[in-house]
Amino acid sequence: MADNTFWDRSWKSPDRDKLSVYIENFDYSADSVIAFLHERGCKSLCDAGCGCGVYSLKLAKHGFSVSGFDISEDAVNQAKHLLSEEAYPTQDFRCADILMTGYPDGSFDAVIARDVLDHMAIRDGAAAVKELLRIVQPGGCVLMTLDRTDKEYESEPHTVNADGDYLFSGGKWNGMVFHPYSPEEISRLVGGQDIKLMKSNESGFLVVIEKGDASNG
Repeated sequence: MADNTFWDRSWKSPDRDKLSVYIENFDYSADSVIAFLHERGCKSLCDAGCGCGVYSLKLAKHGFSVSGFDISEDAVNQAKHLLSEEAYPTQDFRCADILMTGYPDGSFDAVIARDVLDHMAIRDGAAAVKELLRIVQPGGCVLMTLDRTDKEYESEPHTVNADGDYLFSGGKWNGMVFHPYSPEEISRLVGGQDIKLMKSNESGFLVVIEKGDASNG
């Protein structure tokens, strides 16, 4: 089971004014991920680690049937509230661990994991990839964003373990885990699955993992 202490604490007492501004100013227009999903003919999506639900709402606004989960029950409640305010269904949003989501095999055409897998130890991240592939139907895909490190990550108090995981021990990210990815480590994360780099720049990566028709995830 992934450690949810940091995220539970963060979502139990968020800065409400800051969160409201973030939701109001979020860019809900189509992006490269949405274009990619439409091109593939995807209809059913899962927003893994949905947080407050802004990207779930964005996906719903562009015609997808959206489910979602987060390890924080407070985050899921916020996501449900946000989508229900605009009359989108929320019955398939749930509090769940990314290592054990509870969705049946092959439930979705695609899973989106934005700013999730790089906030786990790489060993947990590799297990999470297997779980996300399990809930994608054969021929589907998992899309994930992975950040590189930057000055802000480096400046907060942390240690780095033998796997290269950053373990934050103070400051605003006390208790958070972060793993900065290189192209070589992406291969380690996905365990030899076929991938496509949709974006690769100094800030990070947008990766597509394909699930072949005969794959068991």
